[in-house]
Amino acid sequence: MIKGAEKKYSIEKTDNLLIIKTSFFEAEKGSVLHGDIYNRELTSILASIAVAGVFYLVFVMGFHNKIVAFILSTLVLIAGFAFFRKFIFKGRYMETIFDNSSGTTEISLTGVFGKKREIFATGDVREVRVESRKTGIENPDGVAFVEKISAQHGMVIPGFGEEKIFHMLKLKLSDGSDRVIYADISMHDVMTAHQEIKEFLKIQEQAQKQRVSKNEI
Repeated sequence: MIKGAEKKYSIEKTDNLLIIKTSFFEAEKGSVLHGDIYNRELTSILASIAVAGVFYLVFVMGFHNKIVAFILSTLVLIAGFAFFRKFIFKGRYMETIFDNSSGTTEISLTGVFGKKREIFATGDVREVRVESRKTGIENPDGVAFVEKISAQHGMVIPGFGEEKIFHMLKLKLSDGSDRVIYADISMHDVMTAHQEIKEFLKIQEQAQKQRVSKNEI
């Protein structure tokens, strides 16, 4: 199998199969405060601190010993972080499989609540294209506030509050709908994935035409 380079996606290919995997498939910046500052690790830490704080109060009331309560709540904090990061705030990822042997394309989305899967005929893919979308500042007051606080503490958050352009790799289907299978601010990476998929589907299309011609003979 040929694996893609270290990017925000990976591609695996065989003669009849192409699989693209990525956790970047939404062209939405989201909340300015949450999207640019908070991440899964920080959110997991905050959640585990809150839980550990509650347990600390319970342990103090139960053991009447602050040292024991501190030790136990610290263990809860460590275990809580691992739990929240792995099971609650784990990242979602999308997997798109082009299977020439069955003539199908499968898109699956794995997240906190399991996996969602969609399967359709590869022949229904009319076009593989790249589209771009610009996201503006959704909360300018929030941006100004955070920048002010950051300046007071001598901190600089690169790219915070700036407009971003997302490039989306889409599958256009015969029914007029489309599916975003990869989105990134890196045009180069999106175009590279776009080219690999187009080349693969073109090769498979030629192979199918050759098989049809042989059958007709």
